[in-house]
Amino acid sequence: MIPGALARRYAQALIELAESSMQRDRFARDLGAVVDVATQPDEAKNSVLEVVAAERFPSAQRKKLLQTVARRVMVDPTVLKFLEVVFERGRIGGLADIARSYQQLSDAAANRVQATITSATPLPPESLQKIKTALERATHKNVVATAVVDPEIIGGIVAKVGSVVIDGSVRSTLAQLRRSLRE
Repeated sequence: MIPGALARRYAQALIELAESSMQRDRFARDLGAVVDVATQPDEAKNSVLEVVAAERFPSAQRKKLLQTVARRVMVDPTVLKFLEVVFERGRIGGLADIARSYQQLSDAAANRVQATITSATPLPPESLQKIKTALERATHKNVVATAVVDPEIIGGIVAKVGSVVIDGSVRSTLAQLRRSLRE
């Protein structure tokens, strides 16, 4: 883990290497793929990223492991070079933070925002599209929606757009009712 400002600087450096919006989006996918693969725990609850960041192993072996993971997910050569620089500077432990910052910068450059729409049961595609359209009108940005099912919200939906949460769940309504009855 590295401080947010430092992760953002690394992400900004990679953004500046992208020559087009398509390449910028490819870099985001590549970083995300490396993070997804490298953070999966094994039987001993260790991840590849933890091993690569652990200085108790020889640097050459750790770098080779990072390169193997990057090649396995077929990252762009620029992203591979970027990962090597991050590794050499001792910041590879913060790769997830860098990838998150990169995604935010990439989204901002593309006038896009990530949204998570949580419901108690799977939403039909038409309903999901209506919610997405409403969020796009409210934010004036392209919304990339991810649907999540959480039976604990009982009913309704919870939409998280960036750092804003719109909670229309039955669970929160019941909690508000409970608070008001106690007062």
